[in-house]
Amino acid sequence: MFRFTFLFIILSFSLFSQEKITKCTDLKKFTTGTYIGCLDYESNADGFGTLTYNSGNVYQGNWSRNSMNGLGTMNFSNGDSYTGNWVKNSMEGTGKMQYANQGYYNGNWKNNMFDGIGEQKIVFSGQYQLLKGVFKNDEFFEGRKEVFFENGDRSVRNYREGTISKTEYIATTFIETTVGSHYSNGKLNTGLKVYTQNNIITESKFEEGTAVSKTSNIENYYVKEDILGDAQSISIDLEREENDDTMYVYLGFQTKTPIQPVRFVFDTGAEMFSIGFQLFENLKKKGLVYEDLNITISTVGVRGEPSDNQLIKIKELTIGAYKVRNVIAAVETLESANSSLLGVQFLKKFKEVQWSLNSNKLLFFKE
Repeated sequence: MFRFTFLFIILSFSLFSQEKITKCTDLKKFTTGTYIGCLDYESNADGFGTLTYNSGNVYQGNWSRNSMNGLGTMNFSNGDSYTGNWVKNSMEGTGKMQYANQGYYNGNWKNNMFDGIGEQKIVFSGQYQLLKGVFKNDEFFEGRKEVFFENGDRSVRNYREGTISKTEYIATTFIETTVGSHYSNGKLNTGLKVYTQNNIITESKFEEGTAVSKTSNIENYYVKEDILGDAQSISIDLEREENDDTMYVYLGFQTKTPIQPVRFVFDTGAEMFSIGFQLFENLKKKGLVYEDLNITISTVGVRGEPSDNQLIKIKELTIGAYKVRNVIAAVETLESANSSLLGVQFLKKFKEVQWSLNSNKLLFFKE
């Protein structure tokens, strides 16, 4: 990312504390107001002086041939004030505009406009904005704009060459980030939006203002590199017990202490790949290699009873001749919940899965 080195002139000290000022008491009347200060031999305001405008504005500072030139302070009748450099009656160079509502602009000026490196604070009812970067002709051109809301939320927009390149909204319960090309109102045109809430991360790809795909860290997706094995496809026998229509599949787990493959119920109506409480406790004791995603979700069982599930990412497990990496699984947190189900979420790790009803087989396709 493009970086800026900010250089701000601190103007809070007395403007003329480091130079010897020659004060004069000459009087000159302008159509715009009354001047008291130094005059040259042609009776032009020249040197240090004060002009009190008919409008109530007051300028105190340096002059050159009736023009404000050099360092000076303008106190406006509305309570605003500018302290900094002037060139031919225009704010130009470095200076700070302090607004009556506690906002300010501190940085470079040209022809009375923000131009160059600067920092601006804009105060509104219920929020204030802080802009740091490069300005051109009074417009923010490149840098970082932050908005601080009264409720504690905060938004950030990064600008590059006059357009928004990245946005971020940070609330108490979620964070939303967008990267790519944006419309002038900050909405994403083409790029990536990332939404994070309770450690659940959802990524959406946008094209011309429309989301074309969406993924999250709590679901499994087909990634060819996650499936290890030479065969393009494998066939797995579904086990059934006598007088029981329940179908079972065996999975092997990567543990520090080797264990035998574990039987899971193949449930065609289940969405989650679920591990029962007791099985997970045993797998942990054997040294299961996994990552706790620090995410808990609620699901509803076949009896309509809600239950909490801890989400984990298993580094590697085996099914038949395949090793499958980075598998998201839901772990039952209720001690009495000990059903382990192989649902749709596991099947999504493969390019294609086919169930042969008559031959009691599952066909898994790597690619």
